[in-house]
Amino acid sequence: MHNVKNQPDKILLAPNEHYTLGADEFGMEGLIAIESVGPFTEVLVIGPLITVHDSVIYAGQGIGHHPHRFNERLFYLEKGTFDHDDALNNVQGHIKDGGMARFTEGQRGMVHKEWNNGNMDSEIFILVATTDPIPEDMLFEILERNDMPVKEEAPGVRVRYMVGGGAPIKIYSDIRTFTDTEMNRHSKITWEIPADEGGLLSVREGEITAAADEMAKKWTLLLPPSKKPRTIRLVANTKARIIRTTFGWGEGLVTRSSLSTNKY
Repeated sequence: MHNVKNQPDKILLAPNEHYTLGADEFGMEGLIAIESVGPFTEVLVIGPLITVHDSVIYAGQGIGHHPHRFNERLFYLEKGTFDHDDALNNVQGHIKDGGMARFTEGQRGMVHKEWNNGNMDSEIFILVATTDPIPEDMLFEILERNDMPVKEEAPGVRVRYMVGGGAPIKIYSDIRTFTDTEMNRHSKITWEIPADEGGLLSVREGEITAAADEMAKKWTLLLPPSKKPRTIRLVANTKARIIRTTFGWGEGLVTRSSLSTNKY
């Protein structure tokens, strides 16, 4: 485990503090990914998360077959559709608007292609996390939107659960919750982060205040795992929609600057 001395309690990222991946990184046209956590950003790892992408697959395009092993990928489809093809395991799937796909790569791995065969661009929020232990085989499952539990967290606040909250899908990484939250203007949430957990919040629509921080569309708030529980007060300044996830300790926080200044 990498330990970062004097790690921050939170990291707030404006849109221009994310990294945009395109054809140069993917080796082909057809998609972009806005990275908040991963190999191209300052935050390399937070908890078990090794990559977080806000992605677009353009209509009629996508990414061809390429390999992955060991980790788990959660693809939450906010808009549009896409099709999955795993040539190594002969597994295919069609993900419809509002659904989530779980790719648990396992020790065997997968050689997958993700393609948008629809007539509109697909918008996908992607979490990539380590698995421990690593399952032997690749596992793939789709959670349809209608099967996601929806709860009222507070007056004017409607939360859809992709992970946690009774969502009927098994997760092999240490992702505790993964939610899509709609907030009416002036509605409020008390977001509880237990001890030994971290969190991530992405504003998808509108504007909110998170504790003392004003956040608008495409801003990201990262909360590294902490030994102490935390309470984050969220207020919707306009009608808003946010994605939140909580997760276990994993690697804690690993940043590019910490690797260049610390010896392990």
